[in-house]
Amino acid sequence: MMTEIFNFCQALFWRNELNSSNKYTKCYHDGKVRLPNLAETPDLLKEFLTNNSLKARNYQQHIREYNAALEFASMGDKVKAPSGNGPYCFRIHGQIYHRIAPLYSNERFKPGYGQLYIFDASEANSRRLENNSSCLSSVMKKLDALLRTINPYAESYLQMHQLIQ
Repeated sequence: MMTEIFNFCQALFWRNELNSSNKYTKCYHDGKVRLPNLAETPDLLKEFLTNNSLKARNYQQHIREYNAALEFASMGDKVKAPSGNGPYCFRIHGQIYHRIAPLYSNERFKPGYGQLYIFDASEANSRRLENNSSCLSSVMKKLDALLRTINPYAESYLQMHQLIQ
């Protein structure tokens, strides 16, 4: 049982994780690393995660689809299935990489990921909903609007598009 508490950040450790100097150093590099405070969770996400409305329940039930529809890149890897029985374990073998689409699509590739942030919001949401029929248009619209205001990558895509135009 994890019973030891690291004074710097209150992280829990097992007793045998002490180093030769009788210290816990696996957390925050012995207090030398200082992470900034997390930003406050946007009110819209708080509402969708805690409310029991139809929209909130839909968001909670299909949160992975909303996340995938609104993402800027896709993670690529070689997932190696664990041997034997037991709980699901995400095990990566080899290198991890991120796939991002070019700023503009062509005839072979439908627009996706960050490309959709240069589209008009209603057009982008129509395209997102084509592949995510479980998602509600009104929820997708609100999430898109939120990301366009708080996510620096959405603004970057739009700025690149405007510079090229």
